[in-house]
Amino acid sequence: MASPGAHPDSGVPYQPLPRAESPWVKVHDLALLEFAGPEPERARAFFTTFGLQCTGGQGDSLLFAAEAGAPVAVIYRPAPVAAFIGPTFAVRTPQELDQLASRAGLQSPWPQDLPGNPAGVLLTDPNGVQVRVACFEDWKTVPTCEAAPPANRGADRPRTNSPLRHARAPSRVLRLGHMVLGTPRWETTARFYIDTLGLIPSDVQALPDGRPAVAFMRCDRGDEPVDHHTFVVARLPVLDFEHAAFEVPDLDEVGMGGQMLQEAGFRRAWGIGRHILGSQIFDYWFGPDGRKFEHFADGDLFDAARPTRYHAMSTAGLAQWGPPVPQAFLRPRLGWRELGQLLRNLVTDSGFGLKELRLMGRALGSKSLPD
Repeated sequence: MASPGAHPDSGVPYQPLPRAESPWVKVHDLALLEFAGPEPERARAFFTTFGLQCTGGQGDSLLFAAEAGAPVAVIYRPAPVAAFIGPTFAVRTPQELDQLASRAGLQSPWPQDLPGNPAGVLLTDPNGVQVRVACFEDWKTVPTCEAAPPANRGADRPRTNSPLRHARAPSRVLRLGHMVLGTPRWETTARFYIDTLGLIPSDVQALPDGRPAVAFMRCDRGDEPVDHHTFVVARLPVLDFEHAAFEVPDLDEVGMGGQMLQEAGFRRAWGIGRHILGSQIFDYWFGPDGRKFEHFADGDLFDAARPTRYHAMSTAGLAQWGPPVPQAFLRPRLGWRELGQLLRNLVTDSGFGLKELRLMGRALGSKSLPD
């Protein structure tokens, strides 16, 4: 394996984050996310304005899909306290599920408490987050889009006598794209998703001491191109669902979706801009219980052959263009429960103590940019 290089500010070599030689399974995609909280009607209002379709309920739970007939992407379960329950990943065949169950020491997969009751396996990551892997044999990863209207660009002027108008409506959400999990248990968490689910690190951002701070990971489908990242593990002082991202067709859908959310009284977290790592056009909004949700378009695709690249972590490295990053965007959600967790983590051997806090401060102030 080639050397990952060194941190440009400190000169310290980057610590490599290798792929798994024999993962338990190679998941096909991120299928859905489960949340719990005390405000189901506010959740309904946000997700439908965001562009998801409320497809009914499962008991008292609300189900949201990208569009009519699409797989459920979000489940919101009523509960006294807001919580992220966990992600569900998809595999294509029952044989893959059997393989995972065997590696996990389980007798066999079993029906999951999900729409359609698909067969699956329930795991727990190092943070106690529930991770389901289920078999969706008819899984359709990426829906098709109608052709975009022709664009006039310089001397190339195909659109004549045809004014361009965009419908005033929520974004057309195509699918769930990725999620970001913040954790102080960074090393064991990253290895869990790599070794157990077969995710591949696409890009890794590191602290000045060379240790990874953020790993953007994609699914391994061999020669088939996939999103630059489907799951991201970020080093944070508390366990935190950082955000989830949903793909929309283009910049107009990002912009009009934001207009609808703003007019409905929801608060923008950051955007509009274009990321560096992943290259997506982005727009982040605060949703139910203060969690962040992103519209994105035009992201990078890679097959399994593309090697992992390493970069210095920095705030400057978050976007090619866009407004300055608000401080509220960078801070984890801190309720009383999270504040207690933060104080315990800073004074115990949690993986994120005062040393990591100082290194994170140095990193966020760096001007280094990814390649």
